[in-house]
Amino acid sequence: MPKPGPTTRFLRGRRRAVPPSLVRQDSGMRLDGVGDGGAVVALDGVELFVRRLGDPGRPALVIVHGGPTWDHSYLSEPVSQLVDVAHVVFVDLRGCGRSARTAPLGALSDDQLQPDLLADDLAALIRGLGGVADVLGFSFGGRIAMRLAEQHPGVVRRLILASTTAYTDFDASAADGYPERAALCTDVRFDDPVLTAPGAEDGALSRAMAYGNVALQVWRLDRVEEWRRVLAGVRFSSDYNRPYAAGMLRGGGPDDPVAVLRRWGGPTLILHGERDLCFPVEVARRLHDDLPGSVLAEIPEAGHMAHFDNPGPWLTAVRDFLRR
Repeated sequence: MPKPGPTTRFLRGRRRAVPPSLVRQDSGMRLDGVGDGGAVVALDGVELFVRRLGDPGRPALVIVHGGPTWDHSYLSEPVSQLVDVAHVVFVDLRGCGRSARTAPLGALSDDQLQPDLLADDLAALIRGLGGVADVLGFSFGGRIAMRLAEQHPGVVRRLILASTTAYTDFDASAADGYPERAALCTDVRFDDPVLTAPGAEDGALSRAMAYGNVALQVWRLDRVEEWRRVLAGVRFSSDYNRPYAAGMLRGGGPDDPVAVLRRWGGPTLILHGERDLCFPVEVARRLHDDLPGSVLAEIPEAGHMAHFDNPGPWLTAVRDFLRR
């Protein structure tokens, strides 16, 4: 794999200035001043970068990105096209993108990156939007979305679990095609000082992993260069590196996601690429079997980044579910 291409620079130890167009609002206020250009909003004492697209009169659809060291931008297309059925709301999780960060870029402590706090942030956002929303959680974001349904069940109207898993007892390397794709990837060491030392560029490790593992993330190898252009626009962060390496972080999802989803009881769409090599499609089928009443949509010729590999069927599945 080629080395990472040009991307947005955000250096460790150097705080990026917030554009004057961004606004800050107190917790409890509706996010009326936020548009598709985005704004930094203070919710329950934590600053989150939020974008709102489309008609606020439509049901809100909150998008929870994965990583967690990515920002929301890699989902912007095609998700922004869902404005015909929803008021689309993107958010950068704490420790990511333009939201609140840990030292030296911000005031959060490492322990303030725990997944239950991320779920609390989403609940505060949804309450600011009116109190209830549809939620689409992608990959790690799907794990946080399930935690949200556990901690704040009343704010979730409908749940879309995209390219994620409710289980941890599976072996991704056993998936059909995994060895061949893994051979196309570049090995990235978690202890590489160039990527993880205190003076390293913010997000260096996650950026290197994202570029190095393209063949496992994207099924359509004929679109690799296009995907690299998407990655070039992602604001990767390093905030989670230190607490992850120290074993400080709790698991992204609830202890028993299936029990949580059954107890919550709302409509659930399980949206998964048939060729996902990160969370094999079997985990999606298993959750569908374990969750009576759920809807399963398998996207053909699509890997982990199913929204990118095959956006047409992906969007159709989401629209059909939201129109039910």
